[in-house]
Amino acid sequence: MIFPVSNRALRASRLVQPLALAFLFLLTMTGKAQDNGIPKDLSSRPIFVTARFFQLTAPAGKANDLTDQVFRMKTSSLVEDEQWMTAFEKTYPGFNAALLSTEKRKVFRTSKPAVISFAKQRDGRSIEVQLFGAQSPGDGTTPGTNLIPDIGLHFGNDIARPPVSYAIQPLEIESGTTYFFAIQSLRFSPQDYIKFIRPTAQPAMFQGRDVFLVVAFSVDLDTTVEPERYVDERGSLEMQKKAVRQAQLEVPAEMTESGAEGFIRVRVEIAPTGKVTRAYVHYSSFPELNQLALKAARQWEFPESLFAEDRKPITGFIAFSISGRKSPADGVKPAANR
Repeated sequence: MIFPVSNRALRASRLVQPLALAFLFLLTMTGKAQDNGIPKDLSSRPIFVTARFFQLTAPAGKANDLTDQVFRMKTSSLVEDEQWMTAFEKTYPGFNAALLSTEKRKVFRTSKPAVISFAKQRDGRSIEVQLFGAQSPGDGTTPGTNLIPDIGLHFGNDIARPPVSYAIQPLEIESGTTYFFAIQSLRFSPQDYIKFIRPTAQPAMFQGRDVFLVVAFSVDLDTTVEPERYVDERGSLEMQKKAVRQAQLEVPAEMTESGAEGFIRVRVEIAPTGKVTRAYVHYSSFPELNQLALKAARQWEFPESLFAEDRKPITGFIAFSISGRKSPADGVKPAANR
């Protein structure tokens, strides 16, 4: 179930944003956790954050239909890619959503933020998310925790040229919960979208459309649950070679002919039968192909010998490389013209 922040709370959030700016300034100027009123033992306890960046696309001119309302859901209800898309269909009707990237960070209640650089340019510009942790009053008896994302455009040297802030959203967080919101003030024209998000694509593909970003933060306090059998990106490349069935991702001919390059990485759970039982996109250079990549990944099968000594499911990745300048990469084939 999706829980929007109440209008009263939203107004309070907007009123507190100037205070949040002042708070961030104090955090920056203060180097010791105890100077911020945070006990040392609390400052050393991590906030585990999984940050996801989604794009929202719609015909040009729909910006007025978008708000910066914060929504929250139980993270356990967002296991499959379709669950994310259903949530966005309800909260952002008329917009098409697709995941771009996933990043994990540990955030501490100190003056030093965890930083995620997104869409970095050769000239030093980047969209950057600085994640601050802080103790909050909570319910008046038990202290709570704030996660404060500061999202802005940075120019490579924050002292020489201060960044432009697009959004600051103080979030009163609970463990096992996901919070997401659109950045209303950050609208990409087709030209800006190409520069920051899709450098190998052609601007004509996105004419007449506006693109916005939605950021989602899934949080766990103090501890986080990881799969018992987890294979990282590098290990997953070796595991892919062992697959007994590899379904290919069909890439439209116009993409391969344009010279566009990139990849889509799908996170999967593999059952002891060798079949993929869960899948969601983890990173994508081609968000319009996300659903096709999921369809292909769910058809992969792996040898049961991977479970000869341990019957626990394996969590890993299937990566589809896309290139229009070379012969089709493994796991990818150009689609026939229709």
